[in-house]
Amino acid sequence: MSQFFIVTHQPLVWELPFKHRLIGVEGYTPDKAQGLAACETISRALDSETAFGALRSLPVINEDLINLNTNEAVFTGSYRLLLSQEMQEDWLSPLLQENKIISPADLKENWQNLVATELPESVDILIPAPRLLPDTILGQYSRVHHLDDLMFAVGCAIRAGLLEPHSVPKMLASNTLIPYGNFASKKDFKVEFNDRLWWCAQEFHKHHYKPRVGYQRRVIDFVFERVTSMAIIQNIVSKELKCLSCRNIWISEDGIYTPSK
Repeated sequence: MSQFFIVTHQPLVWELPFKHRLIGVEGYTPDKAQGLAACETISRALDSETAFGALRSLPVINEDLINLNTNEAVFTGSYRLLLSQEMQEDWLSPLLQENKIISPADLKENWQNLVATELPESVDILIPAPRLLPDTILGQYSRVHHLDDLMFAVGCAIRAGLLEPHSVPKMLASNTLIPYGNFASKKDFKVEFNDRLWWCAQEFHKHHYKPRVGYQRRVIDFVFERVTSMAIIQNIVSKELKCLSCRNIWISEDGIYTPSK
C-alpha cells in the first residue's frame, strides 16, 4: 500500500483517478475530505511566500504521516507532475531523461499503465530519472540563478545533517541532477528527509533569503531542488539503497510542457 500526496495551489483542473490526498499551498484550502492546507500547519506568511514553491508541503505531509505504517510507501506529485511506470534499474541511465507528456484523457483512460502509485517489491526509493547536465551542478546553477544562494543553502544542509561535508565537493562538481525532488520511498525515510529539508529551507529563508522578481522569485524552490538532488544521491550511495529511476509525466491539455511562471 502507499500514500499519495498531490501538491497544488488551485483546484485540480482534471480528475486524478487514483486515491490521493491534496496538499493546498499558497492559500489554497482543499475540502477537508480531499486533503490539507499548508496554512493550517505553517504560518500564513510562509505559506504565501512563493519563493518556497512545493517545499511548503513538507511539514503538512509529515504531520499526515504520523500514524502511517512504517513499511508503507509515500509518493508525492503535483497537479500536473507524476512519476511514470517507465522504469530502469540503471538509475543513472540517460534513456529516461526526456519527459513524457500525456493528455487528461490519457490519464483518465490509461492511468494504471502510465502512473507509478506503488513501490516495486524490494525497491527502497523511486526517483525521477537524473538529468545529465552539459557541465556541473555548480556551473549550471551559476549560469541560470544566483550562485551565492546555492552556497548558503548547501551550508544550511550541512548543518541540518542533510548533506555530509565530504560528499559536497564531488556532487557540486558532478553533472547529475535529479529534477523536481518528487521521489517515492518508505515512510520513515521520507519523514526524516522532509524534516531535515524543511529545517534547511526555513534556515535559509531566515538568514540568507533575498527576494527576487519575475522567474527568479522562486529562489528557495530552485536552490533546494539542487540540494535535494545531492541529498538523494548521497543517501542512495551511502546507504546502498535499492533504487529505480523513472520518466516524469507531465499532464497537458495541448501536449506542450510549459514551465511554471
